[in-house]
Amino acid sequence: MKRFKNLFGKRANGPNPNKEHPVNLAFVLLSDKKFPNADTIKEAFIEFSEPGDELETSNDVNEEDTTHEFTKLELSTGETAFISLIPAAVPDGEAEYWTQFSMSSLMENWELPPHHAHLMIVFQPTASARVLTSFSRFTSLIAAVIQASSAVGVYWGDAGATHDAEFFTTIAVIPDAASRLMLWSGVSVAREDDGRLSLLSMGMEQFNLPNLLLVSGEASDGIALETLYDLLAYAVQRGEPIPEGDTVGRTEEERLVVKYVKSPAEPKKRVWRVELL
Repeated sequence: MKRFKNLFGKRANGPNPNKEHPVNLAFVLLSDKKFPNADTIKEAFIEFSEPGDELETSNDVNEEDTTHEFTKLELSTGETAFISLIPAAVPDGEAEYWTQFSMSSLMENWELPPHHAHLMIVFQPTASARVLTSFSRFTSLIAAVIQASSAVGVYWGDAGATHDAEFFTTIAVIPDAASRLMLWSGVSVAREDDGRLSLLSMGMEQFNLPNLLLVSGEASDGIALETLYDLLAYAVQRGEPIPEGDTVGRTEEERLVVKYVKSPAEPKKRVWRVELL
């Protein structure tokens, strides 16, 4: 197999398969160094959240360093989030590197515009909430921050991708997991030795699940990405890895066998492999 792009060689701050996730973390990349209005975030949140989910916000400026602004947000569902302004770009080209694994780059050849500051968003889920529910609320919050700011992109390290800001909000307005997984999981593209397309998901460790390696034939290349995210959504909703030898498919009749192999990006890790006919 042709070598996959080295997901872990560029920076140590990308996806961390061994990391537990008591909190979620993402960076909204800004074209200016202005902190968004908390009330505007609150209003924008309604567009992306489930009915009844609301934000309570309060701004708090660090008096010792007025270049850094900070706010605490509380969701009506019990989660807490913190947003802080860092008046500089993400260093060492890290955010730019991860754009290649975003669907916004794969579909539209998007490149990250220059950013001069970024907002760090830390999201503390409740112990009782389902993982999928927490991720959806975090996604809605990020989208609201984008709407309220000069955002040009979102660097989500644990998802293994930097997304276009407009792409993020377009997907975030859709409530289903299969769509939002395009924000939660980046994808690396390669070719098998025989020329077949290989797609490797990223970031599924966030759900305590292995990543998926999908190999498609020429006839199925056009639906490979859609199928990848449909299968990932099935795995997330299932909540546990699909056993070796089980079958999955796009229809009731289709039987695609699940096999476990070494990850082409990290040989010490195992991924589930499905061949699309």
